[in-house]
Amino acid sequence: MQPKFVLSISIIFISLMMIGCNGTNKNNNDNDLLPPVDNNGVVKTSINGRDYYLSQPTNGVDPNKAYKLLLAFHGSGGNAMGMQAMTQLASFSKDYIVVYPQSKVEEWNEGCDCNKPHRLGINDLAFVEDVVTDVKQKFSIINEELYAVGYSQGGLFTQNLMCNSNLSFKGVASVASPMSEQLSLSCQVQHPTNYMMVHGTADKTLPYQGLSHSNFGLIASEVAIDLIAKQNSIDTEKEIVEQDGIQKHVYQNETNINQLIAIQSGQHSWQFSDFDTSAEIIEFFDSVSDKKLDNFSSLYRVEQSQQEELVHVRSMGLEHSGPAVILLSGFNKNYHSDSAWFALLQPLIAKTHRVHVIERFGNGFSSDIAQPSYSSFVDALDKTLLALNEDRIVMLSFASSNILSHLWQQMPDKVSQSELMGMLWVDPDILLPHSISFYQDWPVTWYRGLGDELLNYISAGKMTASSADKLSKERLTVEALIPEKYNELMDWQYFDLISQNRLMINKQLTRAKEIMNYHDDLELVRQSNISTAVPISVIDTDFEQNEIDNAEPEYLDGLIKWQTEGSQWSKQVSEQSLGQYIPLSNSDHMAVFQRPDEIVNAINFLIQ
Repeated sequence: MQPKFVLSISIIFISLMMIGCNGTNKNNNDNDLLPPVDNNGVVKTSINGRDYYLSQPTNGVDPNKAYKLLLAFHGSGGNAMGMQAMTQLASFSKDYIVVYPQSKVEEWNEGCDCNKPHRLGINDLAFVEDVVTDVKQKFSIINEELYAVGYSQGGLFTQNLMCNSNLSFKGVASVASPMSEQLSLSCQVQHPTNYMMVHGTADKTLPYQGLSHSNFGLIASEVAIDLIAKQNSIDTEKEIVEQDGIQKHVYQNETNINQLIAIQSGQHSWQFSDFDTSAEIIEFFDSVSDKKLDNFSSLYRVEQSQQEELVHVRSMGLEHSGPAVILLSGFNKNYHSDSAWFALLQPLIAKTHRVHVIERFGNGFSSDIAQPSYSSFVDALDKTLLALNEDRIVMLSFASSNILSHLWQQMPDKVSQSELMGMLWVDPDILLPHSISFYQDWPVTWYRGLGDELLNYISAGKMTASSADKLSKERLTVEALIPEKYNELMDWQYFDLISQNRLMINKQLTRAKEIMNYHDDLELVRQSNISTAVPISVIDTDFEQNEIDNAEPEYLDGLIKWQTEGSQWSKQVSEQSLGQYIPLSNSDHMAVFQRPDEIVNAINFLIQ
């Protein structure tokens, strides 16, 4: 991540933020130095007589997208706009709306019960709750993705939020602040939280070693991180890592991580010479997020069954003009199905076209729903296409996702206005009685027969080991399939990110439910009349031959019929719709890795 923080933002702001925290200094208070608003996409908002400032991502807010929410709290004697100018947090990610609340007096009611806002009865915890509610009413915010960071006395306040707020934070960070003695004695974390503490060991304002004081004592940062980790239900021993003048104290269990970043010889500051605090904090929040979006991914909110759900879309090649390509994933032999299958094909297509991968519910970072399936996603696909606002599209369906594209094409009342120029089906499901019965047999019958018993078994984690073994073998298979000339284009980082998510229990449950519901998806399209309104090209590999060669004698005739009628049906569909029929010999089912050039050529045919 390239730092975008500019040290010359304003010497005034930086020096003012470094004044004593937890003390009032009217001569150095910069509340009168607030710069004009809106010059950098910052919007001032008032709620119940108090202010907060909202900073949008650099490219603005897309009303169709859902965002993470990050609250950033200034230090004593500082203000919200000074914090915004110093941190520039919104410039480090397109996925966050950053809010800078303004304290009512010089300080926050940080939970020490010892300062001015406490004496005045200012309820800053309630104020923050009101701010979050207000922002959620105005923007599409992901409920589970709430974060907070504070500098100096604002950092002490974020600890109070973690200990005492009714809000549940995914991650909290504090900079240049240890912990007050009073809060250390009263803290009772209700929602275990990922936490990051950044502190210079030479801080003289809020000392790293702590401070003895009759009214406002501080415990040392190393003591504080140990206490906070235990409050966050992390009982493991800490790990200490040292590198380049930074010492990390790390506490981690299966669900959360708490860490102290000790900057050796660091002063009371937000920024350090070898540590870009804004970039590091965003990176930490990204690392603990359940929505680990890469630079190309976004979440779109769509209404589904009278409630709003999130659809994960990965978009590349947006600099190109002309029609866009929509990629829909389907099952491989292990019934895995998500955007990992397009980790090579999408970057290749993006060299010349805009290309969007749309994930069904329960896959990638899309929302989990009770009954995930191809048919349950049809309406959401249409609404997602509306949000993408593409004038003309070519829709590529890999494997059984031709069920989804076919059902979408048959929708009577589409809301999307995209002109469908053509469809490309890569090893599609054959929508004829024999083939449909074949798909509905093993393992679909086995999953449906076990039903809730199997789902409970999965929920207990008893299929995780076998799933991990399949993923390991799948990766080796994919490595072997990719042509040498495409090795550098293959996005292994994204492939691993998405495919390893399949080990999560909720992903395992989605897979099982999709297999169960696959039976009914197939019934919906049994003997469907395929529309010839637009060209449908079909890429037909001979992957079935491997199953035929290794089949038991009693299954041989059925497999041969499946292969034969599949080729005939695919050829008929493409000819009647004026598309292309592209048979590929000696090919694997995963043509998206093995034969991406054939796929790109087929897309170009439909576009041209």
